[in-house]
Amino acid sequence: MKIIISKFAGFCHGVEMAYQTVIDCAKQNNGDIYILGDLCHNHEIVKKIESLGIKRIDSINDIQKGTIIITAHGITREIMLKAKSKKLKIIDTTCPKVKKLQQIVHKFYKQGKQIIIFGDKNHKEIKGVNSWCDYQAVIISKIKDLQNIDFAKFRNALFVSQTTQNQKNFMEAAAILRKKIKSLKIFNTICQTTKNRQEDIKNLTEKNDAIIVIGDKHSANSMRLFQISKQKNKNSFFINSAKKLDLKKFAKFNTVGVSAGASAPKWLINKICDKLKTAFG
Repeated sequence: MKIIISKFAGFCHGVEMAYQTVIDCAKQNNGDIYILGDLCHNHEIVKKIESLGIKRIDSINDIQKGTIIITAHGITREIMLKAKSKKLKIIDTTCPKVKKLQQIVHKFYKQGKQIIIFGDKNHKEIKGVNSWCDYQAVIISKIKDLQNIDFAKFRNALFVSQTTQNQKNFMEAAAILRKKIKSLKIFNTICQTTKNRQEDIKNLTEKNDAIIVIGDKHSANSMRLFQISKQKNKNSFFINSAKKLDLKKFAKFNTVGVSAGASAPKWLINKICDKLKTAFG
């Protein structure tokens, strides 16, 4: 069996930076360290962080002192202000691309533009971004959501995207909005790593008998890779660990392409590929 691993598989720059920051923070061991939610959507990383003695919390109200780690997805303005008011030591690992998106939204909201975001309203990243425009953004998650918008109200708007959204869908939505809104500013805020992964998996689907997408089911960018793959190759499989790899399903394939979401560590990708090589190499 020939196994082709996407050159874009593995941690993106934002997650790599966040993970290394957490590791360094744990090594310094300066008192109690807490992390607000999961650093990224990957159970292997979550377990690793817990093993370092970093305590996971769901609310800033759960602690009164110590160090708080802000995860790669970012947080709302209110939570950041509360952390500062409690005089907590703040380690902010928010992805630079997400920070940039927050700044763009805040800048144009202050200029009076209606903010429209292409993304998942329940995603942590979007909740944080929306706070930078006083939660006044119109959030759409799919093209058909545009049918529910009263465009007559939007004469001056900004259209941006969650950083891990589907590039093709965002551009389609932008084309529709451009025709509907008289004064529309568009920023394609999908990160380059996400674009590269989505383009590369299209190539993998054409050149391989089967595709494996590695990621957590809660990882938005991983699930989008799987959706793109399924559309082009029916032999597409989504797994989050080597234990979930059913070798019987791969016995008939000569070539397998492997991609992974931005929060999938290299060691997880290698473990899954090694299991395939051992069985069919």
